[in-house]
Amino acid sequence: MLDVQAETCLAAWRSAAAQLLQKRDHHAFNLILEITNPCHLDLAWLTSYSPDSIGANTEKLSDVIDTIFPITIREKFIDRNQFYSEYLRRHRRAMKWTRNRGRWGTYFERLIAFDKANSVNQLERVIEKLNSWEQRNTTGLVFHLSSPTLDAPRVRGGPCWHFGEIVWNPGGVLDLVVVYRNHDYFNKALGNFLALGQLLKFIADASNKIPGKLICHSVHAYFDRPVQELTALARLNLVE
Repeated sequence: MLDVQAETCLAAWRSAAAQLLQKRDHHAFNLILEITNPCHLDLAWLTSYSPDSIGANTEKLSDVIDTIFPITIREKFIDRNQFYSEYLRRHRRAMKWTRNRGRWGTYFERLIAFDKANSVNQLERVIEKLNSWEQRNTTGLVFHLSSPTLDAPRVRGGPCWHFGEIVWNPGGVLDLVVVYRNHDYFNKALGNFLALGQLLKFIADASNKIPGKLICHSVHAYFDRPVQELTALARLNLVE
């Protein structure tokens, strides 16, 4: 098991990635991160640390962020209901393309419209409870990102973020706890952390609370670029 504590998402990711690279196979089980200021986002990171800067078969950092919390759409739609509606309109339009039809969707879609038949907006439900419960409930607010009826076991391609929970601390401070079954620390993890930090800020702002920590449990974490690729790793500032 690896444990990482850091102030920002970037610092936590760099520390965890460096530890994974020190392992012979670059894999670890039960990597636990605690990020004390996950809402801090420097827009320069989106280019300086984007995996797509090193070549083919890589991810664009901003695209990874958008799967969990679409920052650009949020900036244009301050009203929450308009924000949700516009995201779903764009997402459903994109899913009409043949190349997208076999995909399971996005995490943000599952947060706001997971059960399409019953129109369950998990995100709005949590915000409503934070605003209406007279008594603070420490561990009663959860998000489910997977379903046994939709997500059959598969080797690749299924959702990796499975569970999220808001921990409502004294003083109105909210922590976000997440569990990933499988976590790609080269392509995905930094974007995941940044997006989760913005998601936490969104929930806190909407409920007049204070954003606290992000705690992430990666059951299986890996960094799939060999340490010999010094040029690639240097571009991500993981080596000198």
